[in-house]
Amino acid sequence: MRIGLLIIAAFWFVPASSQTLQIMGSHETFLPFYYGNNLNKGVLVEVINEFTKETGIPSDFYPAARKRQAQDLEEGRANAVFANPLWMPLPDRMHAVGPVLTWRDRVFAQPGKNPDSFDDLEGGICLRRWFVYSDQLKRRIGTDLVRHDAYNAQQMLRMFLRKRCDYVVMNEMTFRFLTLQGEIDPAQYSTELIDAEWPVYLGILETERALIEAAETFFADRTVDVEAMLPKLPPPDRTVSIQLDE
Repeated sequence: MRIGLLIIAAFWFVPASSQTLQIMGSHETFLPFYYGNNLNKGVLVEVINEFTKETGIPSDFYPAARKRQAQDLEEGRANAVFANPLWMPLPDRMHAVGPVLTWRDRVFAQPGKNPDSFDDLEGGICLRRWFVYSDQLKRRIGTDLVRHDAYNAQQMLRMFLRKRCDYVVMNEMTFRFLTLQGEIDPAQYSTELIDAEWPVYLGILETERALIEAAETFFADRTVDVEAMLPKLPPPDRTVSIQLDE
């Protein structure tokens, strides 16, 4: 019986194995999900490497600026992307596989502060410039909160750890990964407040039917345990500088 299933599976993946799953990734750092000069490190890189090992389908991450992703798909430089369906390029032409994992933007607070709700947030808050936060957080800014902007996650975290603000809102796994690089205990800053969360899917062009079938089978019974993978991930290519002040 098992031999028969393996033969069927091998036959099923033949059409897909002659293709490549070419996944676009933002050219900006997307720690810890994919990063590195060639987007060759990270949680999703490890997952897709397992996909290749199990199915025999070649795969790669293709660095792409967000504003060019739709054009890159249309011109054949890529055929897939990890995203929420609401923000997927060419949404009418993409098939969403998953969800693969859940993205959460969590509120982190200085030790001694433990807010139970967004109405409890007072003082300064560090955020990323141009990043889209939830309406509930936006309503607090300008009333009881003073906003401090940063250009990226590392700068924002440095500002927070050096106590330039009382709170910071960022992806919880990015926070944990960066603090691990700085040998800092993230637990002392964690709160129960979630600003936003949404499922992340692997979107594949509808024309790539064999790749879609292979991905649907691979992710059907697979859970991506991001937190368990964090300590095993390699460091970024560029040095992470988020150390606390002496």
